[in-house]
Amino acid sequence: MTDQFAYFVGTGPTAMTLYTEERPSSLWRRSGEQWEYLSLLDWAWRKVEAKEEAQFLFRAGDLHPVSAQRAAEIEADRQVCVRYWARYTDLQDWEEGEPPTTVVRRRRSPEDIRDESYRDAKNFWGPTDAILDVHEGRTSDWPHLVELSAKEADALLHELFGITSAIDL
Repeated sequence: MTDQFAYFVGTGPTAMTLYTEERPSSLWRRSGEQWEYLSLLDWAWRKVEAKEEAQFLFRAGDLHPVSAQRAAEIEADRQVCVRYWARYTDLQDWEEGEPPTTVVRRRRSPEDIRDESYRDAKNFWGPTDAILDVHEGRTSDWPHLVELSAKEADALLHELFGITSAIDL
């Protein structure tokens, strides 16, 4: 991190979770009038072009300054901006103590929101509608999600599928 930039984190409530300065949704930096964000999809800094400012900075009030040191910590810890949930078939299964079926995660990068579930049979993270189904009630039998920390998600994936480090990005 260099002193030529001022650094910011994205915060604020969403339907699924609350993003805070400790657990932000995004990492931003500015040099003069030029804004950049850290892509949570490829972990590269991306410039915000003037024509994109309205799209990317529409909630600038949700950006809070952080030190260059804190920005470096966030950039190094790829999990800090990612959210995880245990996915249960439905609320009844969760209430009855049934185990979850998998783990789902959301990477809410400024350029795209990536919702994924862990696919044991294929040993990878693939697209899922589970988060939108719960949030928007898009089906009549949506799953039940319970938020987890990254550490809890990793432990649950080990318990369910016997794998470790599946949450590595």
